[in-house]
Formats: sequence, structure tokens, C-alpha cells
Amino acid sequence: MVKKKKSPKKGEKSYLLILLIAFLVFAFLEIDFPDELLHDIIPKQEETTKQEASKKGDNPGPIEHGPATFTDYELKNSTKGWIEYGLRDKQGRPTEANALIKPDMINTGTSANQAIRPPGFISGKAPNNHSRGHLIGKQLGGTGDEMENLVTLYQNPVNTPFMTKYENMVRKAADNGETIRYRVTPVYKEDEPMPIAVDMEAKGLDKNSTIDFYVTIENKK
Repeated sequence: MVKKKKSPKKGEKSYLLILLIAFLVFAFLEIDFPDELLHDIIPKQEETTKQEASKKGDNPGPIEHGPATFTDYELKNSTKGWIEYGLRDKQGRPTEANALIKPDMINTGTSANQAIRPPGFISGKAPNNHSRGHLIGKQLGGTGDEMENLVTLYQNPVNTPFMTKYENMVRKAADNGETIRYRVTPVYKEDEPMPIAVDMEAKGLDKNSTIDFYVTIENKK
């Protein structure tokens, strides 16, 4: 059943009619009509759409591929959590970070060391908007004192809110006592110093875990 749109109440109709007549009179006399009253006549939808569009850059947002791609061997559990950072490549760029996240690792990481400048990093201020982005996030136990865990990302919207959204999902599961296999891989284009994207994968090892994702976040403003 299609719902009918609500019609304006009698009082609202009279108010709008008076405003419309006043608008026509002002127009005839070539007098500017008050903006605050004009907004009551002209719908704000177009204005809202323009404001929302102006807030969006070139980043399409997280691209979800489905479940994580870990092999059975990679999902093998252990009694303790761990984090392993891949070796840097010839350009000094971090290559991969793997982890087995357990509850006792939450909030044991460190903030990004300001003395470290990951490849491609210029400035955190406009117009660069760069961030020393953790591969394994601070809240998940990742260090900010090793180059192998820091890449140059755009702070907004890549580092936050996009990556933070998925890190928060993993953190919440760990807070609930779960163990999560986790991997973050920067994706590079040829010899460019900054990654063009970041792949994030996570899978909860508990039987009833809801954590199972593989997502790509493009490194764009």
C-alpha cells in the first residue's frame, strides 16, 4: 500500500498562502524578500544536497569484498596474541602487518612517533592532510615507534573514519573476549611512496563470531 503524503494543516496552508502573496507583492515592487521567510516557501532539499555533495571528495568509501581470505594454516590459534610486521621494500615502504588479536592486547599500542616520516609524508596540515597511519592500530596493540607499521595516509577520510570503523569492530569483539586473526596490507602503484589503498582483513576464531571481512580503502581525500 502506498502511503499518502501528509497534507499541510489548515493553519499551515493559510500561513504559506500569506507568505506566497507577500512574496509576489515584494517581487512586483522589486523589493528583496526576507531570506528567513523565503526558506519557508522554497524546499531546502536542493540546498541540503549541495551541502552534502561539497563534503564528499574523490574517495568512494570502503569497498567490501566479502569474507577474509586467510588459509586454514593462517587461522591456526595460539595461546598468546602476537603481531608481526613485514620487511620494508627497496623504497623503504612497509609491506604488511599480521596479528592475532586477543583481549589483553587492547590499548597496549603506542601513538605514532612524530620523529618518523613514512615514505611520502609531507605534513599533517592542509592541504596535505597526511597522517602517520598505523597498519595495526594503536587500540589493537600496534606500535607507533617502528617504520614497518606506519604508512602515509590521508587523515580524513582514510585514517578516520574509514579504517577506524573496522578497527573498532575488531576491538569490540576482543573486548567481548574473542580472538581475531587480522591483517592489513598497503597497496602501492609502481614506485609511488604513498599507498594507493589499504586492504584490511579480519576473522574471528570463535564459533559464533560475527567478524569476517575483507575490505579495501582507497587512499584518497
